[in-house]
Amino acid sequence: MTFGRNFLPGPTGVHPDVLAAMAEPMFSYLGPRMRPILEEIQPPLQAMFGTARPVFAVTSSGTGVLEMAIRNGVRERVMVAVGGFFGEYLARIAERCGKEVVRVHVPLGRTIEPDQLAAFLDSPQVDAVAVVHSESGTGALAPIADLVRVVAAKKDVMFIVDAISSAAGTPIDMDRHQYDFVATGSQKALALPPGLAFGAASTRFEERARSIEDAGYYFNVPRWIRMASGYELSETPALSIYMALLLQLRRIAAAGGWPARWARHQALAGQFHAWAATQPALEMLAAEGRRSPCVSAIRLKHHDPAAVAGALEHDGFLVGKAIDPANGPLLRIGHMGDAQPEHLSALLEALGRLIS
Repeated sequence: MTFGRNFLPGPTGVHPDVLAAMAEPMFSYLGPRMRPILEEIQPPLQAMFGTARPVFAVTSSGTGVLEMAIRNGVRERVMVAVGGFFGEYLARIAERCGKEVVRVHVPLGRTIEPDQLAAFLDSPQVDAVAVVHSESGTGALAPIADLVRVVAAKKDVMFIVDAISSAAGTPIDMDRHQYDFVATGSQKALALPPGLAFGAASTRFEERARSIEDAGYYFNVPRWIRMASGYELSETPALSIYMALLLQLRRIAAAGGWPARWARHQALAGQFHAWAATQPALEMLAAEGRRSPCVSAIRLKHHDPAAVAGALEHDGFLVGKAIDPANGPLLRIGHMGDAQPEHLSALLEALGRLIS
C-alpha cells in the first residue's frame, strides 16, 4: 500500500523513513544505548499527554494498558460509558478483570454528556469512571474535560480515559484537567506500527494502585512509573518500534511539534466534514459538535459499504468497515497520523465518484 493512501482507523499508514528506522540491528536494552533513547522520548511523550508525570511505553497493544488501568485503578465497581464498540470493549475488559461494571448506554454516534453522567453517578456507588475519548467505531468525541469535573465532585472516584485514537491527534491536557489515567497506542495518530502502548497515571491513581493486591506484575502501574522515571526497562521491549518512535518524535518536532500536528488533524477533520456535507448519498454518524478529529464514520444511503470499500481498495485506498455488525453498514475513515490534505483529497475524489 502506497504511503498516503491508508485511511484505516488503525493501523494508520507509516512514513517510509519511520519504517526504515525499524531495520536497525538489535542491541541490548540493558546496555548503555537504551537509556539515552528513554531519556529522549520522555519529554515529547509528556507533552503529548499534557502531563509532568512519567509516561510509560509498554510493549503491548492498547488493550494491555487499558487492562492496566482497570486492574490498578478500580477497587470493585466501575461505570463505563458505552456509545460504540470500544466502550463495550472497555466494559468487557473490566468484567474479565473481575470488576463489577455499570454500563451507561448512549445512542450510537452520541457521547455521554455531563448532566447525564451526574445523574448516573448518584447511584450506584462506583470507585471509577471510564470513558472512550474518541470512539473509532462511530467517530464520536466525548467531552472529557467537562465529564471529569462531574467525577471530581465525587469523593475518591478515578477518571480513566481511553485515548487510543485521540492522543497525538488532539490535545489531552491531562494535568490541567486532572485525569487520573490516560492510555493510547502506537498505531493511531502517532502513525507508528502496532506494538507499543503508552500510559500515564496521576499521583492519586498511583497511590490507589499501591493499595490493590491483585494489580498484577507486568501491568503494575507503580512499577512502570518507577521504570519510566529511572529511564530503565526490566523486560525485553519491542526495540524496532522504539527506534521508529524515536525517529517519529524527532519528525514531529521538526514539523512544528504537537500544536502543528493537532492543528493538521483538526484541518483534516474539517476537510472531511465539509466534503460530507455536500454529499446527499451519505450521512455522518457522529453528532455535530461531537465529531472526532481523527476518524469519521458514515452511513451510505444507496450503496453497500463493503462493496465501496472493496472498490476503493482496488483503486489503492484502504478504509475501514463497521467493526460491529450491530452498528449497521458503515464506512469508517481515519484522517489521522501522517495523512496530509492532498492525501485526503485524493480519497474523497475516489469515494465521491463511487457514490455519486
